[in-house]
Amino acid sequence: MTKRKEGGQSCPPIAGVAVGQECPPSLLDGWKSRKEFKARVMDWARKLDVDASAIYIRPMTRKWASCSTAGTLSFNDELLEMDRELGDYVIVHELLHFSVPNHGKLWKSLMRAHLGNYEESERRLKSIATEK
Repeated sequence: MTKRKEGGQSCPPIAGVAVGQECPPSLLDGWKSRKEFKARVMDWARKLDVDASAIYIRPMTRKWASCSTAGTLSFNDELLEMDRELGDYVIVHELLHFSVPNHGKLWKSLMRAHLGNYEESERRLKSIATEK
């Protein structure tokens, strides 16, 4: 489980909270269920106009998520224990790969457009991965 910084965090744009406003604790808590996580994936897929044909949540030892050209998304089940901000980062990261298959300038611009300072979530995930 990740530790939250004191003083709150800003919410991702899709959360329905004004930009710069502190995020309610419920959005920083872990997911209640696999169903809730999958619903969030579908919300983002609609927003990003991506056709996700299947969503799986399963143990993954080397990565947080993956996607296939057939529209299949797989997410590491450890994400269910993490706060929703990190979940949104991984979800958007993978969904954008349906349009942009690399991590180049376009991908980074789209990440920033949808999540703002996505680099902070990226750093947090890398930190968690090295603690394993």
